[in-house]
Amino acid sequence: MTDTKTGHCLCGAVEYSFTGDPAMVAQCHCDDCQRQSGACFSLNVAVPLAALTVDDAKLKTYGTTGTDSGQPRERRFCPECGSPVITLLAEMPELAFIKAGTLDDRSWLQPQVEVWRESAQPWVGQDDAIGSFPRDLQQA
Repeated sequence: MTDTKTGHCLCGAVEYSFTGDPAMVAQCHCDDCQRQSGACFSLNVAVPLAALTVDDAKLKTYGTTGTDSGQPRERRFCPECGSPVITLLAEMPELAFIKAGTLDDRSWLQPQVEVWRESAQPWVGQDDAIGSFPRDLQQA
């Protein structure tokens, strides 16, 4: 039986689920992720878009542009409570990046890679046990 994981925004207006294992769990230190999350980085769970079930009509989208790629990003959030829920990257159209804090069960999360490490706040320690990229994954 395939494991189904669920999540929702702060107010519960937006709910989602996905089946299977994530492609990766990535800690992103880019400026946009810091601003969107209101924290020093964003923890993102990349899942195949085809495995994700969410009512897109309940989400609002804010567009940004990737610094290195120049490609558009769709940052989707709940219009009621403002919780960021999903980010879609044009250069990785098969994946949806779920904001890890919106998962119902976060106990299994373990970052596998850090991106935009050069933008990390100086007081954020680096985990040598996971992969680290100075900028985005495309610059590897």
